[in-house]
Amino acid sequence: MTTLSIDQAKAIYRAAIDSRVSDGEGDAWWRDVHEEVALVLAARTISEAAAVINWWHNDWTMVNDTARAAAKRLREAARALR
Repeated sequence: MTTLSIDQAKAIYRAAIDSRVSDGEGDAWWRDVHEEVALVLAARTISEAAAVINWWHNDWTMVNDTARAAAKRLREAARALR
């Protein structure tokens, strides 16, 4: 996936992270998500991809999730869109 649209980023995020998140989060929030999803997909390795989202994913450790697992899900969701 060479160019990632905002709609693709939304679909990937919803498939991989939270299906309940809506457009009501606002344009700025979605621009940030779009940028980070694009960086996760462009990362050479899962470890590099996890490092991109580690800062926001730390909160999810309470539900036994990890940035690495989320990065894998994001990349798998992106592949499914192809």
